[in-house]
Amino acid sequence: MPASKILLATLFAWMSICSCNTKPVTTVKRTEGGRSATASLASMENSILNEVNRHRSSRRLPPLHSNSIIETEASIHSQRMASKQVGFGHGGYETRVSRISKRISGIKASAENVAYGQMNAREVVQGWLKSPPHRKNIEGKYNLTGIGVSRNSKGVIYYTQLFMLK
Repeated sequence: MPASKILLATLFAWMSICSCNTKPVTTVKRTEGGRSATASLASMENSILNEVNRHRSSRRLPPLHSNSIIETEASIHSQRMASKQVGFGHGGYETRVSRISKRISGIKASAENVAYGQMNAREVVQGWLKSPPHRKNIEGKYNLTGIGVSRNSKGVIYYTQLFMLK
């Protein structure tokens, strides 16, 4: 099996266990050098939001609105995964939600999707949609989101999408 297919198979296996959602108990710099890398990652974040909202629209669900506070937390998590400060997954999820809840009052529910690999926005979202827990988050009763994308030194991209209901 080609290495790219093994990576995708591994990604989808990880994605099926790396979806998190709970009801909460109560400008980040990119790691890449150069302006074009930052612009490219910001474009990827916008494209992921467009893909998610396109899917939500097809299901007659309202669009998610990007929020800079949530986006900052998603970006920090992707950067930390990319730099190996934290493992791939949802470590620190409750802390992220707590920090967001302190700055945005009235958060009633939250969820998180993560992924990694060499994918475009459509491939990331399609991968999430093939995983029932990730699909549930994308189609959930949320209205706010934040997406963070970061690339490690080897060029592997890490993706985080946080979902919130206010």
